[in-house]
Formats: sequence, structure tokens, C-alpha cells
Amino acid sequence: MYLVAATLGHHSLEMYLKAALISEGMTVFDPRRVSSLDPAVGLTAADCAWGHSLAQLARELSKRRPDFDLSAQINVPGCVVLEMPMTINDALATFDPFFSELRYPQELRNLKEGVGEEEKLVLDELVARLKPFLSRI
Repeated sequence: MYLVAATLGHHSLEMYLKAALISEGMTVFDPRRVSSLDPAVGLTAADCAWGHSLAQLARELSKRRPDFDLSAQINVPGCVVLEMPMTINDALATFDPFFSELRYPQELRNLKEGVGEEEKLVLDELVARLKPFLSRI
């Protein structure tokens, strides 16, 4: 069950980040396909939020919202396996292998420690940190 939950945890963080980027005026669209659109649409590659990398989406949000500080520390009580404190950037990066390695069966290269209850605690903290950026939606 943890493996399925981890994949869904990544997906939820991805949706929170993309929703925050949409509230900042971005469009969820593949920037490589912008040239195939009618120019009247007025979309540029810089306007596009795309991909599954939480760290990359978070960097884009921090560029548009300087108050979203990727270097801010989180300290989740009860974590023994995951080293605390960690930055928001490191916490998001913890979830990236859950998409790339668990969603599509393959050899685990980045996810070597497994998945457990502590990731749920970090997920809760990350969601709490992202919610304020969704107020425009």
C-alpha cells in the first residue's frame, strides 16, 4: 500500500504545484508544441508549466513567487529515517522518484531506502506550505 500511496503523493504535489503556477498565469501545456498553435493564441514556451519533476515545477513557482522559498527549512516531528530538518526543495525532491520509478516498473536507482509512514508526514507539511499559493483559484 505504501508504494501506491507514494505515487499518489507525488501526483498530489504535482497538482498543487501546477495549480499554483496556473494561479500565476501559466498554462499547463507542452512548451515544445507551442509552435504548432495558432499565433493568435498568444502562448509562449515561457508561459508553460510542464513535466512531472516536482523540483523543476517548484523552481518555476519560486521564480514567479519569491515568497515561495525553496530553501526554507521544514522539521517534521516523528521522523527518524528521514533526516530533519530538510529544505522544501529537498522534501519535494524526495518525492520525484515515486513518479519516475514506482509508476513505471523498472530497476530502482534513486529510491533505495523504501517508502514508509514518514513520507506521509513530509507530504502533509508540503501541502500545508503550498496551500497559501492557491488562494487565487
